[in-house]
Amino acid sequence: MKDICILFLAPNWRVSLLRSFKKSATVKILMVGADSDSHSPALKVVDKSYVIPKFSERNCVEKIKAICDRENVDVILPMTNKAIEFMDKNRVEFDEGDLLFYLADHTLIQTSNDKRKLAEFFTQNNFASPDLIDPNKSFPGFPLIAKDPCGEGGKDCFKIEDQTELDFFSKKLPNHIFQRFIQGREFSIDWFSDKTGLPVVVVPRERLIVRAGEVMVSRIQLISKIIEPAKRLGVQLQLRGPANLQGFLDASGEFLFTDVNLRFGSGVLHTIHAGANIPEMLLQELLGQPIEAKPSFVKDGSMMSRFHDAIFDF
Repeated sequence: MKDICILFLAPNWRVSLLRSFKKSATVKILMVGADSDSHSPALKVVDKSYVIPKFSERNCVEKIKAICDRENVDVILPMTNKAIEFMDKNRVEFDEGDLLFYLADHTLIQTSNDKRKLAEFFTQNNFASPDLIDPNKSFPGFPLIAKDPCGEGGKDCFKIEDQTELDFFSKKLPNHIFQRFIQGREFSIDWFSDKTGLPVVVVPRERLIVRAGEVMVSRIQLISKIIEPAKRLGVQLQLRGPANLQGFLDASGEFLFTDVNLRFGSGVLHTIHAGANIPEMLLQELLGQPIEAKPSFVKDGSMMSRFHDAIFDF
């Protein structure tokens, strides 16, 4: 059975996720990390680490290609939206073998990474989502939420309570989108589908406590009113590999989608430890093996509480 080498691109703080790959490996796996942050904690837990230029710098592509050649990389897993956009922009440079095994097509990446385009996609394809608001036209009322259309991790999001705040934010942040603020339970949905797009993992996690966009406490809730539309959305988008969907379950029991992330979600460790070992499934598929998953393998109602840890380098 062949060994496998994975390049984790921009892993930064994803230490626990990388450790889960090591723990899940049934074959020899070489884990390579490449990040522009020399202090990235994830670079401390991989087998080989590289500091690369920022994605905006001209020589970044050449540096990553050199790493792939030196380490005989089999596949690149971009860990952030910016890393995904970078690989999409330069996919011709990496179009060999299975390096881009799970990289989505250009249109899907452009749609998922732009909240305005994504909201329009939801509306056009009959997926419930918060209404887009034009601040210059009449709308049902407040509160609203303002979002950076290309933001990540809840950064630069603001709740708007009245017209004075709307006037302020619409002038200060002219590129932001405005949506109806949903009063409801917030969920992330961990997703994994095989290379044909067949859903294997669709696990909703209620985000009970969130800090700076990162879930700190979550509870798995296998609610059919979330799982079924999520499956329909993932299949229509032709998702392949790991992804994370987000939205709100409102008081009426309707689930409204807000985000599609074409990468691992920040709280995916909960789903992995609750029984859906996505790293193991991913490795099985990369090795050409059938994915082993049981229909009811996730512990419904299980809880996760996260905490900060530290890596010391003396």
